Amino acid sequence: MNRQISTLELEMTSSKRYGKILLKGKLVYNTQQFACQKIGMALSEMKGDVVVVDVSNLQFIDSTGLALLIHFLKKEVAKKKKVIFAVSSNKTIKKLLMIAKFHKLFPIVESEQDVMPFFASSYGAIADQETLMRIWTGVRKRD
Repeated sequence: MNRQISTLELEMTSSKRYGKILLKGKLVYNTQQFACQKIGMALSEMKGDVVVVDVSNLQFIDSTGLALLIHFLKKEVAKKKKVIFAVSSNKTIKKLLMIAKFHKLFPIVESEQDVMPFFASSYGAIADQETLMRIWTGVRKRD
């Protein structure tokens, strides 16, 4: 019997402007304990008040993975951090995030480069996630 083992990799980078968590592989029930430890450690080490979660290299995410992300990211928002998702061309993951209504809580951008307008001087005083979402919604309506 050939059983595929679910794997997950996490890379974290941090700068003065924002921290980034890059997830690769599968964020599913079998990887939840590893993901919980690694995401918690990465978030505790991040500088700045913006967190970019890059899910463009995820192959799959199940309901356990979605719940895990919501758990951690709502805790970050409670600490006055702002959270943005980057999905690149991964239409499957984007669709799953939309079905789970993540787009109502967090901006979902095509690439990390789409995050840069949030650091422009006119957006420099984004106080919280709610303000970030209002600005993001306004930008999307103009496009």
